[in-house]
Amino acid sequence: MRYKLKNKATSIVEAMIVMLIIVTWVTWMYQLLSESNKLTVSVKNKIQAVQIARQWIEWFTNIRDTNWLLFSSDYANCWNTYNYDSDCIWDNTTTNDIKSTDTYKIYLNNEDRWVLKEDTWVSTFNYSDTDYRNFFKVSLNTNWIFTQTWWIDTKPLYTREIKIEYPNTWSSNDSNIKITSIVQWADSSSTVPHKLEIEQTLTNWKSKK
Repeated sequence: MRYKLKNKATSIVEAMIVMLIIVTWVTWMYQLLSESNKLTVSVKNKIQAVQIARQWIEWFTNIRDTNWLLFSSDYANCWNTYNYDSDCIWDNTTTNDIKSTDTYKIYLNNEDRWVLKEDTWVSTFNYSDTDYRNFFKVSLNTNWIFTQTWWIDTKPLYTREIKIEYPNTWSSNDSNIKITSIVQWADSSSTVPHKLEIEQTLTNWKSKK
């Protein structure tokens, strides 16, 4: 009888050990899959964020090139005029220039031209701020192009802003613009928002021809 009881107790202990091993293995596999999924989400979202940030640079370049086409009589003063303002012609002041003190978003206007909109009321440049997310929100238009007009929401919610600097003289009379495209978003891979910055310097090389 004692042998049977001892044998039964041993079997229970062995069963508990096996169960513990199984639970540990299942927990480990769950954590592994969870971390793998977070990594996949993070990589996918970062690739998309890079695309959004680079598009900003391309579209800002398009703004400069459009200014060149519209105001070919005065490359020097009109290459960086704000939203194609024709008052730039023969005006060597900075009145109509894109300002380096402001931050912007970009969208297509009714003439299918890329235009800038200044931030005039966002108090905090922080992704956690609702006003910031609403103003700099990135959406998809009906052609599935990233824009900052209100169409189809992206998942996750991205924001994009651009900052301008004139690196040589810190004046918009300069012939260079330093563009910083800033994209932020939040996803399940982190408890804090992600932030990506891409920089590029554009030059007014046509005015030197």
